[in-house]
Amino acid sequence: MSDARRRQQPVSDMVDTFVNLSVDDDLQITVCGVTIDCHVHHIDRTDSRFTLLLATFADDYLRVETQRVNGWLDPQVDRLKPVAEERQPLGELDAIRPV
Repeated sequence: MSDARRRQQPVSDMVDTFVNLSVDDDLQITVCGVTIDCHVHHIDRTDSRFTLLLATFADDYLRVETQRVNGWLDPQVDRLKPVAEERQPLGELDAIRPV
């Protein structure tokens, strides 16, 4: 099945959600079919890039990023491992929903 058919939300809808987020907002995100409860820890916005740092309720951090290059690219999700200072790619964001 292609990524476009698996995706629960169009990228443009996800970017609209990113625009309206504030620090400490509670969210549910879906990555590779897995839904994760989290909240917004930090937001970095420019005209051509959105980066969200999300804290999970398992004391984990996820980084969601998209960039505009002839349209918005599929948002990518990484798990951050601060102790080792590395990122573990999880995949494309399928959906994001404020709760």
